[in-house]
Amino acid sequence: MAYNQYNNYPYGIPNYNPYSNYQAPQQNTYAIVNGIEGAKQYPLSSNQTMLLMDSNEPIAYKKTVNGLGQATIEAYKLVPIVQEEPKQPQEYALKCDLEALKEKIDKIYSSLEKAQEIEKKEWYYGKSVCK
Repeated sequence: MAYNQYNNYPYGIPNYNPYSNYQAPQQNTYAIVNGIEGAKQYPLSSNQTMLLMDSNEPIAYKKTVNGLGQATIEAYKLVPIVQEEPKQPQEYALKCDLEALKEKIDKIYSSLEKAQEIEKKEWYYGKSVCK
């Protein structure tokens, strides 16, 4: 029988995972700096981009370092968004409102018809409406 380096385990070391202890390096999502000078002095390695927040002003800097180590900085002004109040829904007439309006219009129309009939009768019988 051949020498087994895994202490007589026929299928290797039990529960061995070479990646179990691996921890991914933590990456900061942003850092706080003092103005543009602090952003210029913030160290970054090649091919890295970082968001830098100004501690004094509502400004954010995006610092990018290319493969040659040359840094570029873009500044963004942070402006709060004002939430608009929701618009009130438009009010619509209900069927009963329309029916009440129709009744009022019918009354006005019938009174107009009566007035026109009286005017026609007075004209026909020769009575003058004008004074």
